[in-house]
Amino acid sequence: MKKHLIAVLAASLAFTTVPARAGGAAGMATEFTQLANNSELIAIYGENVAQVQQLIQQYQNMIQNTLGLSTQMWPSIMVQISDLIDNIAAVDGAANASANALTQFASHYNDVASLNYAQMIQRWRTGVKNQIAESLRAAGLNANRMRDAQEALAEIQAASQSAQGRMQVLQAGNQIAGLMVNEIQSLHGTIIAAEQARQNFMATEIREKEKKEEAFREFWRDAGRRL
Repeated sequence: MKKHLIAVLAASLAFTTVPARAGGAAGMATEFTQLANNSELIAIYGENVAQVQQLIQQYQNMIQNTLGLSTQMWPSIMVQISDLIDNIAAVDGAANASANALTQFASHYNDVASLNYAQMIQRWRTGVKNQIAESLRAAGLNANRMRDAQEALAEIQAASQSAQGRMQVLQAGNQIAGLMVNEIQSLHGTIIAAEQARQNFMATEIREKEKKEEAFREFWRDAGRRL
């Protein structure tokens, strides 16, 4: 459980990145089917995080009311923390894949709007990582020691050996869950807007192509009448 937790925590803090996919124009439909799918998945992840936030908050309220965190409660709390981390990691991966797809589209079609949205999503990722790190520091956890999965494993394993350390993990989980609910909603809105902008761009491109083709046909009709 702990090894799985730390490995996913490392991913949620973007210690690993998802590489951009290769492919040309033939891959555009696949890339943006993925973009639409990512939007739907992110909405689901957001619902999951909201549910986890409620449960973690209940645990924290219970602990504050009883003035203690028993070792018997810890496994149940760890399940919620693990679920939170899994969803954060999944959101980060979907966000990165969406940004890569938008960048690829922008490069192929010279679409400035798609590039801007890709950059917005990457800035979102950076901002979320910084907020997560700050929440860890505020809870007394050393975020600077979590640069990769092995370092994160050692740090959390050490923290979870004491009651204070477990409280620190719970505090950080509660703060991170709260901020992620709003951040995931923001990301979801950005990806929806990006897809709409891309569709508008393609519709304009199609109209322009049709106008040029019609003008070309009209030219040859006029030429035929003059002969």
